[in-house]
Amino acid sequence: MKKVINLKNLLFLVVLFTYVFASCSKDNDDSSPITLSGVTTIKDMKTLITSASLGDFIAIHGTGLSVYNIDSVLVNDVKADLQEVYMVDSILYMKIPVKLPVKETDKIYIFSKNGHQEIPLKCVPPDLYLERMFNEYTHPGDTIMIYGDYFNLYEINSKNGVVDFNGKTSPVIASGDKYLTARVPLDVDKDIKVKVKSLKYGAEATCPGRYYDNECMIMDFDVRKPSSMANVATDTSDKNRLSGNYLHINDKSAYSGWWYIAEIGNCPFTDDMLDHSDQYVIKCEFKTSNQFIKDKIRFCNYLYWAADPMYWVATDFTVQNFNRWETITLPFVRNISTTYPENYRYHSFNMRLEIDPTIARDFAFDNIRVCKKGD
Repeated sequence: MKKVINLKNLLFLVVLFTYVFASCSKDNDDSSPITLSGVTTIKDMKTLITSASLGDFIAIHGTGLSVYNIDSVLVNDVKADLQEVYMVDSILYMKIPVKLPVKETDKIYIFSKNGHQEIPLKCVPPDLYLERMFNEYTHPGDTIMIYGDYFNLYEINSKNGVVDFNGKTSPVIASGDKYLTARVPLDVDKDIKVKVKSLKYGAEATCPGRYYDNECMIMDFDVRKPSSMANVATDTSDKNRLSGNYLHINDKSAYSGWWYIAEIGNCPFTDDMLDHSDQYVIKCEFKTSNQFIKDKIRFCNYLYWAADPMYWVATDFTVQNFNRWETITLPFVRNISTTYPENYRYHSFNMRLEIDPTIARDFAFDNIRVCKKGD
């Protein structure tokens, strides 16, 4: 009797194994037809979409969407990496590849052994983006660095990218996805907008700011000089010069707890700058050999002596390299004097430094100017 039971158990196991193997084989060789019913975002699985941006995560709904049934997925003519595609319950989850197609069809194609199915979806590439020039006063003939995004997407490189200096173009020397370098033309014009162009895709963008901007110069320490030149470096053989004289404060500068380091009158502030100072910033070229320490240093900048100053503190100074000139952005604030009417116009600029006397100081300013935000 015991032998009969074992035989029955054995037969049951054989049948069970055969069924499981057949089921697995069927799953692994699923050649059922694919149907596609719509595309949604992964955040809202109920609302169908007809367009999305490159890099967006989407969900494709339908039937037959099994990992064993799909051979490939194409967005336009760009092939998706199936290792980055996830399928469950007849929904295919994927990230739209961040790559421009050769031929734009505004469709997604899913291929299987039975052929392919397609569904409309317009994939919108991000705009070429430029953030800033590392130094808006880079010397003609020297290498300028421009920061931005999507340089790789538009293949802005030494073969397909140029920088346009108001009609005078210079090829890209080197680039990554978020930066590029190019040589400033020797005969470059001043106070101009700078563009970056992709020769392959025709994309272009304009960089915020201006090359050699002098539209609203407060102090350049050459033509627009402070009332006292005591803190201004004027040696023409000075290797640290950028575009001429510059304001330089170090441990040798006169110090008595606080002092005015630069004063100038008749500043070309416009009514709009004074009435809407929140829409403007101050730009300058800045160089330092030491990091500013929080709560140890601040600049008190007066547009009029009887009005509260605008403050620049350590956290306002973001620099990427020591001992190198770079263009930085600082707050511009017009505070109103309580002793004069609101429409009193302020046209001076006085920089007063407050610093812990025990910390090292070695920094320089040049070309202090007012600019519209985002310009």
